[in-house]
Formats: sequence, C-alpha cells, structure tokens
Amino acid sequence: MPKIIDAKKLIELEVEIFKKTGFKESDAKIIAENLIYSDLRGIESHGISNLPIYVKRAKLGLYNLSGDIDILNLDKDIPLLLIDGKNNMGQVAAYKAVEPLVNKAKKSGIAAAFIGNTNHCGSLGYYGNMIANNDCIFIGMTNAPASMAPWGGKVKFVGTNPLCITIPYNGQVINLDMATSTVAKGKIYVALSKGDKIPDNWAFDANGKPTTDPQEALKGTLYPLGGYKGFGLAMLIDIISGLLTGSSWGPEVGSLHNTLDRGQDVGIVFIAINITDLMPIKEYNEKINCYIEKMKSVPRSDDNIEIMFPGEPELRKMEERLKNGIPINDKTYEEVIELAKEYNINFEV
Repeated sequence: MPKIIDAKKLIELEVEIFKKTGFKESDAKIIAENLIYSDLRGIESHGISNLPIYVKRAKLGLYNLSGDIDILNLDKDIPLLLIDGKNNMGQVAAYKAVEPLVNKAKKSGIAAAFIGNTNHCGSLGYYGNMIANNDCIFIGMTNAPASMAPWGGKVKFVGTNPLCITIPYNGQVINLDMATSTVAKGKIYVALSKGDKIPDNWAFDANGKPTTDPQEALKGTLYPLGGYKGFGLAMLIDIISGLLTGSSWGPEVGSLHNTLDRGQDVGIVFIAINITDLMPIKEYNEKINCYIEKMKSVPRSDDNIEIMFPGEPELRKMEERLKNGIPINDKTYEEVIELAKEYNINFEV
C-alpha cells in the first residue's frame, strides 16, 4: 500500500537529504523541485524514485557537488551558448543554463544552449515550464544510456532520448514531454520496484522476444516509439545533444544505475524562441485560446474519452496531489526513510 505524503513535507525531506549528502542548499532545492515536479504530475519514473540512486552516486564521488558550470562562449555576441556542465547533477547544470538562455532569446529572438559533460537531468518539462513562463517556446532534448537497438538490430545502441516542447497557455503550459521509446526506461525500474509486470509491447528480452518481466526488459532492449520513426528520432537527438555538445553518445553514455565508476557524460540541448518577436503576447494568447477551444469542440469518437492537450492530464493530477498528497510506493519509501535515519533526519508522514 503506497504511503501518501504531503508535497511540502516531501520536498523538505528531499532538500535535507541532498544537503546531508553534500550538495549546497540552493542546488539541493533545484534537484528536489525537479523531483517534486514529476511526482506531482504522476511521472513516477522521474520523481523521488530516483533519489536513492542520486545519493548513491554522490556518495561514490561520481558528481561534482560544486554547482559551478562554465559558459564557454558567453562573451560572444551570438544566440548560442556552449556550456560545460562540469559533471554536476543534470538538474543543476540545466537549471543554471535557463536564465542566460532566456536572456539570449529575448535579445536575439531565438537562442540555443548546448550543455555537455553532465548527468541525468530529470523531467525536461520542468525547464520547459521555466522558459514558457518567460513568454518563450521551449524545445529540449537530451541523450540517455543505450537501451534501444537500431531498427533491424538486436543490440542496444541509442537511449530513450526524450524530446520536449513546451508553450505558454492561459497562465499554464501545453507540454509534450516524451521518450522516443514506447515508454521511458524509468517506468521499467518503477515496475521492477513495485513487483509489477509490464505490457508486452514495452520491451524485448535479451533474445529479442517481447517480455512482461521488467528484469528481463532491462537485460534486453526497449521498443522504439512508432518503430523505425522512434529510432530515427532517438538517433538524431543523440547526435544533436551528445555528439555536438562534446558529450558521450550511443553505447558510451553512462548508465544512471549501472555505471558506478564515472559520470554519465550526458548532453542536453535547450532552444528558446521569444514569442513577442513573432507577435504581441496578447495576440498569441487570444490565438492559442481559440485553438484549444476549437480543438476541444471536435466531436468525440467515444463519449468516455475527453479531448485534452498535451500535459493536461498531468496538470489535473498535480491539482489532485497538491490537495491530497503524493503516493510513494513501499520500496521507494523504505529506501528514502533509511536515508533519513542514516542522516538523523526526523520525518513523519
């Protein structure tokens, strides 16, 4: 039976654990906010379930805990930022890239940040929200450890390399945040931690056969979204965010859970487009409201299925969880409470 924990209590616990692990308080808050963003929206694969492995990697000295990043070309008058993440947590490097990126976009109309030498950065939608709140359109991508075979192959070569597009809407956002596999790899780990089976169209075992066993899925490969199209997207994201940032790519990207002797060397790319360089923000808001209204008025194929924009189910989940609390599965709860005890942090549900 999952434990239900108030969001405010949970983020306070996460911040304390990260601080006790050695992170600066400001960076601990960044990481915790990213995790809470996911858990509030029901994205368990990118929430508190990752806290134990983050702490484990930090204890092993696999992260730079300084929180410092280097913007290598900030002095150049071009709408392009080349950033050395200096092996910080991905959340820290990505968060600290947002402000200079938005500043560049406001000046030039469009700007891109290429962040190399970093690690798993959690939900891309978290940064998309930050950028959309500055009246910008966000396009983000990152590469990940190899978990999918090339289309027609049977050995892992590319990651689930997610793509995220976020736009402002009515004081909130429309947010498409998707893996290029059928599901994010983190969902396999969540199923494993819960002792659940997985659908047989999520992954193949080591012999290339569909499997419902998450343990066998982790030994095999994930199914690309839309077959060869998903692989094509994953490959190009790997090249853009890995190769072009000077980071690892393909099978060389370190695994969050299994590469325990070095940083992951992940690459991240963010693009920001300033809406007011295209049209007045009032006009944009009127047009996007009209678009969504017309979309939702399309006759339904099934009266039980509501027409929603990308990210709308997650926004509703967030409202419910802010009110009623966040469910944490037993295994994750036990691991987090063990860390709290280890650090002498008092915590009561």
